[in-house]
Amino acid sequence: MGLLGRFRRRRGPETAAETDRLALAQLASRGADLTRPRHVVHVLAFADEAAARAAAAEAARGGYETAVRPTGEGTAQWSVRAEAQRVVDATTVPGFRAWFERIAAAHGGRYEGWEAARKP
Repeated sequence: MGLLGRFRRRRGPETAAETDRLALAQLASRGADLTRPRHVVHVLAFADEAAARAAAAEAARGGYETAVRPTGEGTAQWSVRAEAQRVVDATTVPGFRAWFERIAAAHGGRYEGWEAARKP
C-alpha cells in the first residue's frame, strides 16, 4: 500500500473518550495549563425549541450561561450553547460529558461536544 492509501485509511477518533483525550492533548501541546480554569463551551442539539429551552434551563441550574438559537435558516433544529469557566482535564471532562449527555437525552436531543480556550 502506498503512502496515499495509508492516509486515506486514517479515521478520526472512534469514541467520545478518544475525542476528549485528543482535545486535551491539543490544548496541552499549545501550552495550555490544564490546572487552571478556562472558558469552556458545550453544545447540544434538539429538534424543537421547547426541548432546547428546557435543557438550557437545566444547564443554567448547573452554573452555565446558556443561549438557545435555531441552527440555521430553514432548519427545524435548535442548539444550546452552555458556557462557563471550568478546569478541563482528564479527570473533569468525562464528568462534564456524561452530565451534558444526560441532559440532552432527557430532552430528546444530543450532545455535540465541547471546546475550551487555550488561555485561562
